[in-house]
Amino acid sequence: MEVEHEPRLRDGRRGDLGLAITIDGEQNHVLVEFKRHAFPRDIEVARRQLADLAGADPRINQVMVWAESLSEGARKSLESAGIGYFDGSGSLSIQLGARQLLIDRPPLKPSWRDVGSLFTPEREKVLHALLLHWDAWRTGSDLAQASGASPNTVSVLMRELEKRGMVQSEGNGRSVRRQLTDPEVLLDTWAKDWESRKVSKPRWFAFTQNPASLGETLAKRMGEGHHNDWAFTGQYAANSIAQLLTAVSGYDLIVPIGATSAIAEHLGLKRTDRGFNVTLHECEDFALQHRLHLAARPGWFASPVVQYLELANAGGRSGELAGQVKKQLLAGGARDV
Repeated sequence: MEVEHEPRLRDGRRGDLGLAITIDGEQNHVLVEFKRHAFPRDIEVARRQLADLAGADPRINQVMVWAESLSEGARKSLESAGIGYFDGSGSLSIQLGARQLLIDRPPLKPSWRDVGSLFTPEREKVLHALLLHWDAWRTGSDLAQASGASPNTVSVLMRELEKRGMVQSEGNGRSVRRQLTDPEVLLDTWAKDWESRKVSKPRWFAFTQNPASLGETLAKRMGEGHHNDWAFTGQYAANSIAQLLTAVSGYDLIVPIGATSAIAEHLGLKRTDRGFNVTLHECEDFALQHRLHLAARPGWFASPVVQYLELANAGGRSGELAGQVKKQLLAGGARDV
């Protein structure tokens, strides 16, 4: 094999690296372009550049991208375009005459500047909107509108998710669209972080002559006041979607931060640590976005994403409900309840 750094092409331009490899008595001329880290969005640019350079020199019969790291999506894009690659993991793909050489190793995860937690209040708005339609290709402006987060928040978060291999992209610039590659991983990662941030919630008792209709009673009372920002969560909400349990004994409501006392007074609740049947959860704004109205149940219900976060680490029947809610969400059905 012969190696030439910055080879001069026949039109006078230079490439990054040239290789002359003899296989089965035939010499293959390979033009290589260097990248540091590459994702699917970078491959289209590289493809055009390599095609332009290779077209200027008829000796070249193969092109490659060499990089410190190539994401799984970048590798697939290169393979689809017929471009060889080599990266820091030792992975290699190249077509030389009739021979295909392939060494497939797990992609390296590049070291990136830490942007902090994925799960801040503003970023959680974006994650919420993204997961509800996880199989759709979304633009930055689409996600900003759906989540109420700033375009900058969306941009920073989506780039970080792409670096972590959680989303794939197509297009460039403002028209770039992204799609989650594994919503289950993101959901479970978020649920673990959610559990680590849980604080004790005040528990209450609501007097009712018919415990089975307490959910309807609470919804009616909330509808009579000025408290519009609330939603059922927990077992009652999840069972209204998943329909796994024959009955639930407790009712959980999400309320805005700082609203617990006012809502407890409005509902006529009494504070107790034993024999409680109502729990009020103070949550950030994102948890009250994308609420649902169900045909057979009055009141507001938290989205399937929020319901899963609330129950994922609860264990027992709550854990079973969480699994069913996640299954429906990933199947695309929960969004249309």
